[in-house]
Amino acid sequence: MQKDHPVVPASSVPQPVPLLDDAAKISFKQYAVDFLKAPGRAKAALIGSLLLVAVSPAALAAMTPFIVPAYAMSTGTRPQDGILLFVSIPLLVGPLFLPFLGRWVDRHGARTVALPSIILYAVFMALVPVAGTTTWLLGVLLTLTAICGFSASLGVVFKVISGWFPAHRGIGFGLVGVTSGVIAAISSPLFQWLINGNAAPQTGGVPPAGEAPAGAEPPADSGSGGLVPPGDAGGAPMPSVDAGVFAGLGWDGTYLVTAIAVAVIGIPTVLWLISEPKGTAHVPLPKAVDASLPGVPFRKAILTRPWILLILFLVLAGTGPIAMRQNAVDFFGQSGVNPAAVSVSLSVLASTSIIGLLAGGTTLDRTRRPWVVALLLLGAPLGLLLALGNGGSLVLVYLSMGLLGIIAGVESALGPALIAKYFGMKSFAALQGMTLAVTGVALAASPYLFSALQAATGSYAAPMLVLVVLGVIAVACAALLPKFPAPWTGPAVHDEETLVEPRPTD
Repeated sequence: MQKDHPVVPASSVPQPVPLLDDAAKISFKQYAVDFLKAPGRAKAALIGSLLLVAVSPAALAAMTPFIVPAYAMSTGTRPQDGILLFVSIPLLVGPLFLPFLGRWVDRHGARTVALPSIILYAVFMALVPVAGTTTWLLGVLLTLTAICGFSASLGVVFKVISGWFPAHRGIGFGLVGVTSGVIAAISSPLFQWLINGNAAPQTGGVPPAGEAPAGAEPPADSGSGGLVPPGDAGGAPMPSVDAGVFAGLGWDGTYLVTAIAVAVIGIPTVLWLISEPKGTAHVPLPKAVDASLPGVPFRKAILTRPWILLILFLVLAGTGPIAMRQNAVDFFGQSGVNPAAVSVSLSVLASTSIIGLLAGGTTLDRTRRPWVVALLLLGAPLGLLLALGNGGSLVLVYLSMGLLGIIAGVESALGPALIAKYFGMKSFAALQGMTLAVTGVALAASPYLFSALQAATGSYAAPMLVLVVLGVIAVACAALLPKFPAPWTGPAVHDEETLVEPRPTD
């Protein structure tokens, strides 16, 4: 039996809100009915939030697996250095500004922050091609693009959805992940076509010495060893390409077109769709509100076994999918898979991430058995092993990327769900922010380290085996999770023993 909670005067605490553990008690039909009854401005704000997610750096990451090889070949840059510029540094620095941006949104409102952010996002993206081969300038512009892009999307949409749909935040946040996955699935082949066109595909791999691709003249000096160099540093098509064949826009032209799309979609969305309820107070909540919520204090939570295991398996399980996504063109190109087929496999990864996102959240909402987490993560080492042993079979390419996509979605859903289960809502935002900060660093570094290890060893075998081992360790960490505590139902805080030996509810 649980200990009795101390009596707290009703007037001294805010009214209770539905807990995450209550999600299983509400039918999907009721969610739909509640949405239909929502005000028109609320529906518009939700649609606007999803449109901002659709043009966010998270959704547009689908172009970087094709941007990096094209940039490397046109400038003579090593592929791993291209990943560092276009992926690792922007993903590392961009999200770090979100905590500060959240405070600005609290004080000034979502639209006030989103409008200048989306304008600067489009401007900096359009300026990226101007940098050309000036590495430091390109790095600065890509970093500024990421900062403004995250600020205009993830920095405001969670606040907007929380304000209009306080009882259905879970579904709203889930739609954010679904939107990002759908856009990535649709845009992967589109970006591949925009960059490479219908001409001979480009890859970041280096052809064997003395060999040239069938039907193509050997490049005089491509720098990075691509199959078909795009010409000069500006991405101009080779003169030998037939006049009737679309040769692609190159990496720089694609960035310019994408910047125009961001401006055309994003600016009207912020002006006409994004809003918050009139009663929303743009000031930080008093500390007394947080103190009254059930849960474990932040400093105590980060020292517990569940928190340490949570961080470990999120980092280790997440490295495989993102490292493979960013290096897929060159990795599968070694087995003779062309970039067009790789773009389809990336669409498979993005599509199955939606399945993982929904399956992970739904499973945790309806189970009291933490060992289920280990089962959900098994797809990471299995998918990597299938990719490593593949000799060029498209079926295995799609199967392996599908498994990794499921893990990418599951990994996104596990963090907030497990934080709420183990630690309650007392320090939920702080713990989730810390989770994103720690995992963000690891996920930003993994594609670069994967490519650098391949360059150092001359083979993908070593980096792939490292990822497989990390995936197995992630499954082991998840299997060591302790039992879930009893549901956080009252204003009093569970004692720390609950994290290890949960007590049954009355």
